[in-house]
Amino acid sequence: MTDGELVRRARNGERQAYDQLILRHQPVALSLAIRIVGDRERGLELTQEAVLHAYLSLDRLRKPDSFRAWLCAIVVNLCKNYLRRPRVETLSLELLSGGRSFDSLPFPDSAPQPHQAAEARETHQLILAAIAQLSPPNRDAVLLYYFEQLSVRETAALLQISVPAVKGRLHKSRRKLRAQLRPAFAEWQPRPAVSQQTRSNQMIPVTVLDIVVPDPEKEPRILVLTEESRRRLLAIWIGPFEADDIALNLLGKKLHRPITFSFMASLLDKAGVLIESVSVSALEKDTFYATVHARRGEESFTIDARPSDAIALALRTQSPIFAAAEVMEAVAFDVPADMEVAQGKGLSDVLRIDPAEKERRIKEMEKWESMSPEERSEESRKKLLAHLTEAGTLSQYGESENG
Repeated sequence: MTDGELVRRARNGERQAYDQLILRHQPVALSLAIRIVGDRERGLELTQEAVLHAYLSLDRLRKPDSFRAWLCAIVVNLCKNYLRRPRVETLSLELLSGGRSFDSLPFPDSAPQPHQAAEARETHQLILAAIAQLSPPNRDAVLLYYFEQLSVRETAALLQISVPAVKGRLHKSRRKLRAQLRPAFAEWQPRPAVSQQTRSNQMIPVTVLDIVVPDPEKEPRILVLTEESRRRLLAIWIGPFEADDIALNLLGKKLHRPITFSFMASLLDKAGVLIESVSVSALEKDTFYATVHARRGEESFTIDARPSDAIALALRTQSPIFAAAEVMEAVAFDVPADMEVAQGKGLSDVLRIDPAEKERRIKEMEKWESMSPEERSEESRKKLLAHLTEAGTLSQYGESENG
């Protein structure tokens, strides 16, 4: 049976026909994906994604006999999009939403754990299944915009509709997907405001003991707090920028220009706002929440904050830091009896630069210094234009109109 006949049967709802198509052409598609991305597991994931894309978009295939070439084209586009993604480690939503408890995230290994990979695949399939239930017009818009990473204008050109129509379909799709996926992602529901949360009246003074970098190749770091007796430790996962600021402060290093938290401290001082204290005030579903207690004249007020931001600001303003008693009781752990705390050990590692990265920077600076001012200006201009073009901010005249 030819590919064209199998495509026509698959369009009529015969799932076995599509399965036969995939059995026939998936090996070629997988081999192509592996050659492009250079990794078998990643190639397999991208091929599976391409198979789903092809199934969801089967009605758009103009030449049914060209299914193999069409599937391979989808694979190539997905692989290119994957390779264009920044290879830097990004912060997770957990870390962006607030400090995480020490037990809520695994201590990083050099490779992802099997259960993490399984969870990621399960989440990916869950989202794709939800997209498959959208109406065909909305599904096409979502796949092109979010999965193929096309711009709104490019999506409109391919679908032969207006830009406002694309935006309308995306808006409706997001609303439907949000409602459908909300039960599966209950932990991301909006949490109560500060005034509605239960805050402890009993606060324990704590100090910053250390910043730990579990894996130099990954971003998340661990802020370690200790109480006055220095026999209990409270560990919180935080992001790298706040960790670096805290480490700089504890090491007594000063920069020539003010960075974020020193600027914030100066701004508050000029505005007459006094930071009286900050506290790690609550722990909800493995996420820590902090409260900043401030005063301006006779007026006292509190502000909700992430622990990392609050503590970095407290160090800059030399304000006391506290932790709620129930938070300490829930997640703080004891220092072993045969060990003692030596403050400051390991902080210099936070600011350490990898030797290979340091060598790369030195070579880059040597090349830069060897250029004339005109060459430097031209080099910078070219790189900026290349970035803007790749991001879609700039395009050739007539390119956007031609789709």
